[in-house]
Amino acid sequence: MATPPPTRESGGIVVVVRVTRTRPEPWSPAELAVLLQAVEPLSGPTPPDGSVAVRDRVVEITALHDDESSPAHGALVAAGRLAAGLEIAMRSLGWEPRREVADDPGVTPLITVRAARRRAAIPLALARHRIDRRLREGTVYGRGRPELAQVVDVAHGTSTTRAWAVLANGPSHDGAPSWRTPGTPVPEATDVALPWRRDPVLAVCTHGNEVADQVTGGVAAHRAVVTAALRGLRADVHTDPLRTAAARAAWGRRLDARGGHVQALVHLHP
Repeated sequence: MATPPPTRESGGIVVVVRVTRTRPEPWSPAELAVLLQAVEPLSGPTPPDGSVAVRDRVVEITALHDDESSPAHGALVAAGRLAAGLEIAMRSLGWEPRREVADDPGVTPLITVRAARRRAAIPLALARHRIDRRLREGTVYGRGRPELAQVVDVAHGTSTTRAWAVLANGPSHDGAPSWRTPGTPVPEATDVALPWRRDPVLAVCTHGNEVADQVTGGVAAHRAVVTAALRGLRADVHTDPLRTAAARAAWGRRLDARGGHVQALVHLHP
């Protein structure tokens, strides 16, 4: 019998550690401690979330949802953010992660992240892990109003092979935001309660709108949060305005010349 997907009962992240002896090199206790730190709760409108199982050199993530239906868009983005935090932790331990995403959002696991091979941790990987840890401790604070160079750095740090960021309330040229205050929100943002005319808001885009694209949007959004903290900014991830496939496509048509789909909004502020 297939294991039913985990459901949310009291909030938070469900963690299951399975110790097996099928491989000669399981996670060490020190590595397990780092991975468990990476799934500690993080505040925000769309925090990382999901059910996590750790075994051998593999971490399995399943999106949480409130009923027996498939996980909603926000849950897939939240699971992607959780995967991003675990990948940051793996890289800090000297492992190169490899991510696989299931086609069906309701299967267990949805995301599999493997420690594929040894690779020495570079200084940026260690800095990202340090910042990600401080975010979970609540000890990251902004250091002033966002400036153009900071916004561009966050947009570059957001990019992955399948996702990129554009400015949602201002122009972007050659993929780089041209932030100027005050910003001008797009019509789709009329009912979205964000300070569009004060702070920059990045839109995380993907080419498609499949399950893997929504998860990738979550990975990219979390990279934006960490990069923002590295640059002295705070960042909040929002997905409520993008609940439907039609909304994600409409935002994409409005903001991105490539006709991408917007999976998340990242609000940058001090």
